[in-house]
Amino acid sequence: MTSSLQDPPAVRAPATLLPVVCAAIFFDALDLSITQIALPSIQTGLGLSTSALPWVATAYVVTYGGFLLLGGRTGDILGARPVFLVGLAVFGIASLACGLAGDGAVLLGARVVQGVGAAATVPTAVAMLAAAFPEGPARNRAFATFAAAAASGFSAGLVLGGLITGGASWRWIFLAKVPLVAATLVAAVRSTPRSAATRRGRYDLAGALTATTGAILLLYGITELADPAAGVPARTIPLPVAALFLAAFAMIERRSGAPLLPPRLLRARGLVAADTAALTVLAAPIGVSFLATLYLQDVLHHSPMATALTLLPAGVASAAVGRWVAPRALDRFGLRICYTGALVAVAAGDSLLAALTPGRAVYLIVTATVLSLGIGMGVAYPAATVGGLIRTDPADHGAAAGLNNTALQVGGGLGLTLVAAVVTAALGGATAGSAAPDVATHAIRLGAVAITLIPLAGAVIAFAGLRESRPAAVT
Repeated sequence: MTSSLQDPPAVRAPATLLPVVCAAIFFDALDLSITQIALPSIQTGLGLSTSALPWVATAYVVTYGGFLLLGGRTGDILGARPVFLVGLAVFGIASLACGLAGDGAVLLGARVVQGVGAAATVPTAVAMLAAAFPEGPARNRAFATFAAAAASGFSAGLVLGGLITGGASWRWIFLAKVPLVAATLVAAVRSTPRSAATRRGRYDLAGALTATTGAILLLYGITELADPAAGVPARTIPLPVAALFLAAFAMIERRSGAPLLPPRLLRARGLVAADTAALTVLAAPIGVSFLATLYLQDVLHHSPMATALTLLPAGVASAAVGRWVAPRALDRFGLRICYTGALVAVAAGDSLLAALTPGRAVYLIVTATVLSLGIGMGVAYPAATVGGLIRTDPADHGAAAGLNNTALQVGGGLGLTLVAAVVTAALGGATAGSAAPDVATHAIRLGAVAITLIPLAGAVIAFAGLRESRPAAVT
């Protein structure tokens, strides 16, 4: 079978292109998780209130996810290379500001800017890789390596957050990245191809405003649902308003001559199935890491460093599986089987936490996170990335990558919301640290049962929606 959408001849890019974009996504994913274990130290150091503390993590997640679609389409119009370089520079400067922040307001503001910078680098990096590697085994290997960097970045953040916080100041979780980001930026100037796919034309300003506002409100509303301290307005207003903005965005896109999200992308069945399943890819790993960290630190009173070491095997497995196993599996078994099987593996890992007991907690958490974050997400993340560009016009690569990554981030927020809501309800308003150990253990077990259902739903969607067992060859 042949694809109706042919890629142009692959751009001759320097051999350093893949390492450069992998470094960028590693930093972006790292910041999704690195603050989780460091939050108590940040609160003590800056005197943050309990209500403001979660926003050290949430401010980055909301702007990162909210600006992805805009970042991707901007890359289509202005060129992937300049948008990628600007985004990387913004991310590095904001990281420096985070590390030097003298109060909570500066830190939160810098985290917002960090998210905007990350949102510019991710879809444009995917677009440059798609331009440099033709669809098929070469692209599978490139995207698997790229996704492995993202998955290992997320897992490494959980580990490094504990190690750095336990051995030095929390400020170094931000400052240590600055010289590395600067070196990556210098390499990117030399490595990123000027001939990356672009789409010149009018800019859909109305679509950009409504889509970005709607996405930010959606992610904000989801995160507020997960916060037991959030007031009624924060829990009830953002999601309906987000729905209004997204509905307005849909109407604008139908009439726009240069839409931010081309409607043809939403008519591609395989791509829609891949992106819908992508809603579940980060949901379960974020949920299971939340449960593991909560149980180890609040119930068993492990130190941040001990918690980090418990999660270390999962980080190593994620990098190894994503880099070496995922591309070979995609080539041999195809997208449908790999995507489905990986999400089943994620669910299997998550389900192990339903059997938590204090006596075998470390063993079960190591096994569960290796299976879920390491093996499962190590294959599922590359599969989602490959599926997010399946048979798309090269001129739409940025928009398609932005849509795919938005689905990943929204799904992560949904997963955290679900598991936090279940655990909070089971604790009856208490915290895991203040509740009786058996009550806290029961609550976390229930959270594990809830989070297991999400990747199972994703597996069904991937299996039913991706009819081709292998990506069609391009001729």
